[in-house]
Amino acid sequence: MKRKYILMGFAMLSYVVAGAQDITDSIARKTQAVSTISADEISKNATPNVSNTLYGLLPGLSVMQQTGWTDDAATLLRGYNNPLIVVDGFARPFSYLNTEEIESVTVLKDGAATAVWGTRGANGVILITTKRGQYNTKMQIGASYKFGMDFPINQPKFANGYEYASALNEALYYDGLEPQYTREELDAFRSGSNRDLYADTDWMKEGLRKHTINNQLDISFRGGGKRLRYFTLLSYKNDYGILNETYAKYSDRYTAQMRKYELGLRMNIDVDITPTTLAQFSMLGQLRERKRPNTSEYDLFAGLFNTPSGAFPMQTSHGYWGSNDVLKTNPIAHIADIGYFKENPRTLQADFRIRQDLSLVTPGLSMEAAIAYDNNAVYKEEGYKKFQYEVNTPVRNVITDKIEADSKVYGDNSALQVNNLDMTEQYINANLEAALKYNRSFGKHTVSALGSYRLESERGIGRNNAHKRMYVNASAGYSYKDTYLIHALVNHTGTSVLPDGDKFRTYPAVSAAWVISNENFMKKATAIDYLKLRASYGRAGWDDISYELDRQYWAWGGAYWFGDANTQSEGMKEDKLAMNNLTLEVSDKYNVGLEMRLFKRLNLSVDAYMDKRSKMPVSGSNVISSAIGISIPQQNNGKTEYKGIDLGIDWKDKVGKDFTYYVGGTLNYIRTEVIENGEGYIPYNYLSGKGLPAGQLFGLEAIGYFRDEADIANSPQQMFSEVRPGDIKYRDINGDRIIDDNDVHPIGHSSSVPEIYYGIKLGFEYKGFGLDALFQGVAGYSRMMNVSSVYWPLRNNTNVSDWYLHDKIRWTEETRDIANVPRLTTLNNSNNFRNSTQWLVNGDYFKLRNLNVYYNLPQRWISKVKLEQCQIFARANNVFSIDHVKYMNCEDFSVNYPDMFSVYFGASIKF
Repeated sequence: MKRKYILMGFAMLSYVVAGAQDITDSIARKTQAVSTISADEISKNATPNVSNTLYGLLPGLSVMQQTGWTDDAATLLRGYNNPLIVVDGFARPFSYLNTEEIESVTVLKDGAATAVWGTRGANGVILITTKRGQYNTKMQIGASYKFGMDFPINQPKFANGYEYASALNEALYYDGLEPQYTREELDAFRSGSNRDLYADTDWMKEGLRKHTINNQLDISFRGGGKRLRYFTLLSYKNDYGILNETYAKYSDRYTAQMRKYELGLRMNIDVDITPTTLAQFSMLGQLRERKRPNTSEYDLFAGLFNTPSGAFPMQTSHGYWGSNDVLKTNPIAHIADIGYFKENPRTLQADFRIRQDLSLVTPGLSMEAAIAYDNNAVYKEEGYKKFQYEVNTPVRNVITDKIEADSKVYGDNSALQVNNLDMTEQYINANLEAALKYNRSFGKHTVSALGSYRLESERGIGRNNAHKRMYVNASAGYSYKDTYLIHALVNHTGTSVLPDGDKFRTYPAVSAAWVISNENFMKKATAIDYLKLRASYGRAGWDDISYELDRQYWAWGGAYWFGDANTQSEGMKEDKLAMNNLTLEVSDKYNVGLEMRLFKRLNLSVDAYMDKRSKMPVSGSNVISSAIGISIPQQNNGKTEYKGIDLGIDWKDKVGKDFTYYVGGTLNYIRTEVIENGEGYIPYNYLSGKGLPAGQLFGLEAIGYFRDEADIANSPQQMFSEVRPGDIKYRDINGDRIIDDNDVHPIGHSSSVPEIYYGIKLGFEYKGFGLDALFQGVAGYSRMMNVSSVYWPLRNNTNVSDWYLHDKIRWTEETRDIANVPRLTTLNNSNNFRNSTQWLVNGDYFKLRNLNVYYNLPQRWISKVKLEQCQIFARANNVFSIDHVKYMNCEDFSVNYPDMFSVYFGASIKF
């Protein structure tokens, strides 16, 4: 019976710390820098995407929004992107998870916590544990339904036909060229008298509808007895897309709407095979479908952005799609009449783990083994067709002296052809691990030891698309009175990307903690419930590099001349030189932390850290001269240093019988510095990126606009392109009377790592009614407004926005004294459209990420229908933003699927 209770405790621990990270011990965890949130925090958010639930919730983790159809957020852990995602002990992506199946999310931040992952731990680890069954618990059936509506926000507004034509004439005038439209034609744009020739098409309005809808239904079963425990989740999600249904369903043979469907099944089963043997089986299966027009997401939305309203009509009076001789396309036809593209990802993830208590051999001894197999395949189908378009060219009738349309029809209105592409992508991941653990207390002393072995195989389709790794870990820990703790670990990892004979690297770590609140002298400090001081050092690596960097190959593409006639023949040539002494990026992490609990209500954690990177791959072409006549390889010379502070604070309290409330926050402060970047010789110190933050923006300093030709003649010569009055004038930084790349210098802040990232959460509940709000913001962050048509207009036959025409004062001969953007131009004009303080914008923002309003129906109501819990709720995401950017999402300037304000209504019940 005693052994059974030991096993029960062992199994319950596995729910909190799963998989490979369960291959540790309590001593290790108490000495490491980790932060955790539970399912309760995640369940307050209705977004179907797990990564979008984590804004501002975990100290050290910075989550940045990315717009797009998939809308996966970018995650930075202490400044480094792409941390390793581990689900139930195995490396798996966020995208397969449902928020309803998550038990907890933990970030592993310091070297002591990440060293166990060897060549994958340098950028930190996000550990996700899914829900499992519970001992001696009756089956609990849960059902949750959410109906969502997404509304496009932060969308640019573009000039109408008349405004576009007038702006184009103005740009041509200041380019020194003849205007394209006469006064008569401008009047036709304004009056709408001939839309075949003088169009006024709002492409965004025609292409997108005002909102989209989505649904999510989750049904779960959870419970367990003395020997068997289980958790099962059946989930269905859909999203009906934002494209205008009139054109997405233009054909009666197919729909091209950007729709998504997902059906998933999660099963986690735990079985006590014997009183000392625990078996755990986990499985996730998913069927998904994604469908869109047979146009890439970028091309589709770039067409809506960049096609001027006055270029041509959506459809001509003859019923053809409109176009012109320049663009030769139509953005609405690329939604309605070009076919469809469908993807069907299919996923199976399964793992089996067995844990054996070996206390019969010696108390505290146990072992475990696990195997995992994941198979992700994508099947694709393409429906392809062509469309006809009509080009109308204005021609003046010499007899009537009226402008008429010279119409020509191009293209082929072909029938739909379906091409089944079958399986085009597949990723098979297999894992095998085994561990022997010892954890035993002798009075006031506790000792622990661990040895583990792990194999990983990740294989995709194609050459050099597989990774294999082998990990060997050994660790030991000691605790005295649970007050003084020390832990040490050594990881030895081999990776397939390194050359034969040199595939292994060693990563040590050591950590210690002092639980000050356990000391006798703290007994009188009744306000302090818990106080702990931690310190750690650890090393980890990063093996996300290409294969065969250490080899040189012959490549096709050489040209040789032979014979008396000097005849050219194609052949092979030497490719890029091999990297000498190829190695992996190394991260040395130092951390000091403090954890405390005060007044039984206040929890506080603070960590100060430094991450010193070395041996990072950087370009060698700036160090080695190209005079050798061959491409230069990278070199492992890069160095950076990141240091900062993570802070987490929470206050929870209850007032009276029915009112509870909480308030909390996180703060990540980071300073990054580039020590070595392979830049080579730099003629001026201010051109160097060394000593500056990672991602530091560089550009020219704009000091105004050229007033006239005399101003141009009397100013330093600007070398980027021909300049005219109204073009941007730059400061001559080096004083050589020439403005060129030698006058580029640091401007603003980093555009990749915010200096300050913070989150604020608060909420209350009173007699079943509750509210939760999550705010998040950044400071010390810069962006460059370089989006075509929105901020950089008319170049390469593109569009012009209201921002440029109305919100700003563009340079003209009349506004030269008050202008704040340069003149309009139809030319490429690399003088104006390049990184400079003209386009620099403050990237700081403050957002209400999530709002949750709910009501828990009273037990006296729901007990009559045998319900244990019933909650109705309304939730909203991306509610508002206070920032400095107009018309685009301040975090992501990408031209793609719109940024959305989302509202959800739903109910959750448990039987």
